[in-house]
Parts: sequence; structure tokens; C-alpha cells
Amino acid sequence: MESRSQPTLEVLGQVQRTRSLFGRADLDAARQHFMAKKSDAYRTLESSNVDAAGKQRIREYLDAFFAAIGSDDAFYRPAVVVEGERAYADASQANPLCSAMGPMPVGTVVSDPAETTDRMMRVALLDTKWNWATPKPCDAIHRGLVWIQRGAVSRDYPAVAAATR
Repeated sequence: MESRSQPTLEVLGQVQRTRSLFGRADLDAARQHFMAKKSDAYRTLESSNVDAAGKQRIREYLDAFFAAIGSDDAFYRPAVVVEGERAYADASQANPLCSAMGPMPVGTVVSDPAETTDRMMRVALLDTKWNWATPKPCDAIHRGLVWIQRGAVSRDYPAVAAATR
């Protein structure tokens, strides 16, 4: 993902994880519910007995949360939708990354492409399913941009049709 604050990345990871747990209808209903409570959340924060530094920190998390759920474009970020896809160090797919850990899980959220070819795109992966985290971290995926198939990614995750499950 682009360079962002720690609160923004934490919130984004948690919010995007929900896409692998719930159908689209439930997600949209929850987002609408929380957006209706946005003013109340900020009003409650301002009237609280929390010190100024604490309020600022909480406000960062609130800002990140409401930005992450506030629109379909913000919430339904591009994600891997094809089983068995891998991340590569290069567009030629000659060097798979962390291949012992298996393919990218469906639902892995990706950044907007930093670079593209006819079939590939160079993106950051958001490890919402902790696939490349401890105890066997994959630094290449956690800390840099990787190449993946362009056709493996869509904003339609979870699929609209799956929302009626």
C-alpha cells in the first residue's frame, strides 16, 4: 500500500479482513450503519475526559476507519480473486517469492499498480490473512512491491453474487 501512518495501516488491514469473513450485503449494511454514527463518534470523543494527545491518537483511528469504509472505492479495493496465483520478484515470473508458503490467498488486497505490463502488475500486498507473517515472515512481500498477474485481481471481492449466500 502507499506510505501511510501506522493507525491507517492497522485499520485498513482489519477492515479489509472483513471482506473474507462476510458477504457483500452484510458488509454494505454494516458500513452504512457505522457511517450513520460517524458524527456521534467524533462528538463522543470531543466530550470525553481523554487528554489532548489521547484524543489526537483516537481521532487518527476514527479518521482512518471512516475513510476506509466511506465509499465503495475505498472499501472494495482490488483483491486477488483467482486461486493458486503467486507473487514474483519480476514481471517475467522467473523468480517466485516465498513459494514454500504457497500461493496468495484469495482475498489478498493489493495496492493500485505502480507499474504494469500487458499481463502483469507491480503492487504492494496487504497481508490481511497473515499468510506471510510470523513465525515464517516473507519480507519480500511485507516490505516491497511484487509482480502478480493482472487478471488475478478484481474489486468484485467478495462477489456481489456471493452476497446472497
